[in-house]
Amino acid sequence: MTSRWAPDPDDPATALMHRLAGKWITQALCAAAELGLAEALAEPADLEALARAVHCEPGSLLRLLRVLVGEGALVEQPDGRYALTPMGAQLRADALGPLARFVGSPSQWTPWTELTHAVRTGQSAFERVHGQPLFDYLAAHPQEARLYDEAVDAFTSQQARALAALPVLDGVQTLVDVGGGRGTLLAELLRQRPALRGVLFDRPHVVAAARARFEAQALHERCTFVAGDFFESVPPGGDVYVVKHVLHNWDDDRAVTLLRRCAQALPEGGRVFVVEAILLPGNRRDGARMFDLEMLVLTGGGRERSKPEFRRLLSQAGLRLGTTQRLSDGAW
Repeated sequence: MTSRWAPDPDDPATALMHRLAGKWITQALCAAAELGLAEALAEPADLEALARAVHCEPGSLLRLLRVLVGEGALVEQPDGRYALTPMGAQLRADALGPLARFVGSPSQWTPWTELTHAVRTGQSAFERVHGQPLFDYLAAHPQEARLYDEAVDAFTSQQARALAALPVLDGVQTLVDVGGGRGTLLAELLRQRPALRGVLFDRPHVVAAARARFEAQALHERCTFVAGDFFESVPPGGDVYVVKHVLHNWDDDRAVTLLRRCAQALPEGGRVFVVEAILLPGNRRDGARMFDLEMLVLTGGGRERSKPEFRRLLSQAGLRLGTTQRLSDGAW
């Protein structure tokens, strides 16, 4: 018996089987990140040496390595040693490794078994499985919250560098990061823009953790830390308000409320920068559509949106859609 997994547009059955194998690929990448394979392969290594480094049974590790080679994360060299590819190097803890671990973690993986329920009802699969909304769950589970924060940081870093380089930030004096989490975006902007001052605004326990990180990076003197609820108000005094990957967590009514709070805080000539995935016209395979389904699973009411949908939300909040700029895959 043989198996053919390479997608073949002329063979619908094998094309479907390749896609069904996605769960195995995801978990293989998650396991690679959990085991620290990218760190252990800073230099090429053979199976026995690698098994010792990551404390694995060699035969079982070999089975994982075969899949990782097949998926392009590793290469097996002619001398039998394994080496990272550029994609595999992204599994490091200082790159996208935390995101791989988060996506494959039980708390995030199990809700997808209830996707059918979410599609039928429009209700959160995460809440059906865990008995509480995502952010309430994270507040009650500190280890999961840390993994979530690390995953968001990993996803944010490349977007932060792209945003910092944009001319639209020239001349900005104070930037307020609304729902800024641990401050990865704001910290990068402050590093790249020495004249910029920042305000980090989020929930109290999030802001407390962020302050320590800014102090460790010697950025705290240029940043004000404010705790609160962005559905109630946001801090005044910014030239620019950044709302990054926050709106997609909420339904339209809550999203408009958040944007309205930003509009109320804006000075004359102030701007709001919304960083989100955009659903582009046409039927295409892209990250925004995947994220949109993820938001259905995790939140029920949250969603990714098209440009006309963003224009409508902004208008309802008293704002006007200006220009759009692509930052990275999955972010505008």
